Amino acid sequence: MGHEYVELKNTHAAIESYRRAVDVNRRDYRAWYGLGQTYEVLEMHAYALWYFKRAAGLRPWDGKMWSAVGSCLQKMGRDLEGIKALKKALVVEGYFNAGVESSFGSGGESGGLMDPEILLQIASMYERLEDSEEAKAYMEMCVAQEEGAAENLEASVINIHADSGSSDDESRVGAPIGGGGTSGTSGTGVTAATSKARMWLARYAMSTGDYQRAMQLATELCQDGVEVEEAKALVRDVRVRLEAMEEASR
Repeated sequence: MGHEYVELKNTHAAIESYRRAVDVNRRDYRAWYGLGQTYEVLEMHAYALWYFKRAAGLRPWDGKMWSAVGSCLQKMGRDLEGIKALKKALVVEGYFNAGVESSFGSGGESGGLMDPEILLQIASMYERLEDSEEAKAYMEMCVAQEEGAAENLEASVINIHADSGSSDDESRVGAPIGGGGTSGTSGTGVTAATSKARMWLARYAMSTGDYQRAMQLATELCQDGVEVEEAKALVRDVRVRLEAMEEASR
């Protein structure tokens, strides 16, 4: 009933239904998660975070729970905590995707792949923290998901034990991403998230004077069909700078 009331945008009735579900079974993670979603719709992020954490505590192996916690923390401006939660989402999804049922009866992600949207969120939070190297690393990983290339994730970047005090239950998810050995997994293809990451990388290359790399990325964006106008403007800007460099070298 709570889910249906959410669909009808009747948040008050949804909250009442979820609360009744919790009263009946306090270990029903779906009710806690539903409360978190409803309060998030109401932009009451402190309440939403509390309920998402309850859901994650009941379902620590489910990446969707940690993703919700991380996204909520991001909206609250708590970027360091948000990064930790989203990294947990990546790790548990990678470890448990081999035939383990995910939240609400849905299966895990394809083996070996990470969610580009989560990678983009992590990169954006690193950018807000003015850590451009980490932001660039996660933007690169986001773009790499188009081809399914997820094997270059360094342990120092996504190490749960180094980033947060993991419980014994959570410590067993420290296996490599995609831990099913599915090196032949096809990628996600071009998505809105990977296009945004590619645009960020192109602008970053421009800012560092790597105009050839910027041109390559901007040209790829023109072919993607996403962010096309911005990509064309970037290509023009790169050409102007390259021509200016050629003139200066004569």
